[in-house]
Amino acid sequence: MVFSRETTDKDMMARCVELSRVAVSKGEYPFAAVIARDGNVVAEAINRRMRENDVTRHAEVLALSVAQKDLSKKDFRHCTLYSNIEPCAMCAFCIREAWIGRVVFALASPVMGGVSKWNILRDETVSGRMPQVFGPVPQVVSGVLAHEAELAWADWNPLAWQVIKQRGLLTDPCSGDGGAHIREGHAHSFWHSLQMLFTRSGRAHTSATLRSANFDL
Repeated sequence: MVFSRETTDKDMMARCVELSRVAVSKGEYPFAAVIARDGNVVAEAINRRMRENDVTRHAEVLALSVAQKDLSKKDFRHCTLYSNIEPCAMCAFCIREAWIGRVVFALASPVMGGVSKWNILRDETVSGRMPQVFGPVPQVVSGVLAHEAELAWADWNPLAWQVIKQRGLLTDPCSGDGGAHIREGHAHSFWHSLQMLFTRSGRAHTSATLRSANFDL
């Protein structure tokens, strides 16, 4: 079976939109995120901000929290994070620190977004100066199933959605041209490759130390 990235992006975004409707049924705003690798879902989440009264409980952060229990930074470079709304600045920093390779979203967030407002996802400085912490610039794809994402928000609260649109808080990044916008990611730098080597060596050393300690016991 031939792997189609465009088809997969639409399928995963459709799942995000579906989850955003689930979020509404649970008393949350219509936010959702999915992390996938080669078309297979690794983790998914909706916001828990309202239910837990915790401003940090964004869908992207929650999905990353689940995924990173099983995946390394090297694994995350082959993963795509999908969100029905452009990740905010907080989520964007987490995405960069996790080394996610691609980010795909439906609607842009010009006032709070981690690309269109703050440019965290596309910032070369953080990864250039701190390659041991932040991954290379990921590929960013915007506008996938934007119309479907808009409908979910409009169905949640038609009046609130009109206010959101009028204030330009959420917008279709591809309005008028009908296609998704793609901004290419950057390859691993020498320092990122060196960091991954150090990480693997460190894990091997830690595992050997633990095995030795257990044997001694």
